[in-house]
Amino acid sequence: MAGFPFSATLALDFAAPSRLWLLVAAGALVVAYAVMQFRRRRDAAKFASPALLPLLTPARAPWWRHAVAVVFAAGVVLSIVAAAEPTVPAIAERDQATVVLAIDTSDSMKATDVSPSRLAAAVAAAKSFISELPSTFSVGIVSADASPEVVVAPSTDHQAVQVALDRLATSPGTALGEAIFTALNALPVGSTPATPAGGGQASPSPEKAPAARIVLLSDGKSTAGRSDDDAIAAARAANVPVSTIAFGTDNASVESAGQIVQVPVDASALQGIADGTGGKFFTAASTDELRTVYADINAEVKVVAIDEGVAEWFAGAALILLLVASLVSMLRTGRVVWT
Repeated sequence: MAGFPFSATLALDFAAPSRLWLLVAAGALVVAYAVMQFRRRRDAAKFASPALLPLLTPARAPWWRHAVAVVFAAGVVLSIVAAAEPTVPAIAERDQATVVLAIDTSDSMKATDVSPSRLAAAVAAAKSFISELPSTFSVGIVSADASPEVVVAPSTDHQAVQVALDRLATSPGTALGEAIFTALNALPVGSTPATPAGGGQASPSPEKAPAARIVLLSDGKSTAGRSDDDAIAAARAANVPVSTIAFGTDNASVESAGQIVQVPVDASALQGIADGTGGKFFTAASTDELRTVYADINAEVKVVAIDEGVAEWFAGAALILLLVASLVSMLRTGRVVWT
């Protein structure tokens, strides 16, 4: 549901701005009113004696007559603005969307700097995130190790998706770019927005239009697979933003081949992916911070920015002004004339 039209910062735009040229007619009406005031006194001077002239045409017209003319002109201006179909920024809830969670399952995700481990905390937070999504949203899971794969294809069966998260297990290597390609390939046909060709059918309203987003959680950068730059280009071509989460701390280690290896979080690649695809970049160093990040993503993905029409507000104001001007004129003169 869209919010009150003026709840957002007012930034008036127009769906039919070419109609604003009618304001020239409103300007002409103002000029005509001024000319008529001048001609009225001039014509009276031709036929009345100088002594009677002030009685017939006072040097200054009654204030209410000018006030009514101003109100009438304002009503005309507002009517023209309404005809230009003004809009303001607003938000509306999406009816449908597809979200693919790509979760790093490299060995570094075994680190326990986030209790009980990075991967376990990521899975728990992902489950909470999915449970808060609308039931009409499709959700998929991709593992992001050296050989990313679709753990579960996007589905509206959120319970099944949550169960699939428990199948994630760590393995060597990280391929963030490859994970993005895998997530893009997992998106259902028609789930990504397309730019309509000229002369095509009218596009659906934004809240009903296809929407897709990839959420990539990792603690580092790629060590295998196609490059991040290639993945960024592919996501941009598909109009799919990739929001990224750098998860973990700078003081973490894991055991590998009998040795202790330091695995500090590396956020640089993840920020580059988010910036390059139009997504958002987040950092989280604890389970609570990760839940907060997912809550922010949840709130964002469920709504879409729209241009909400407010022509009825301008038309209503115009009608009121025109009625007021007409009523005052009739009460004062017995007719709807202000000249």
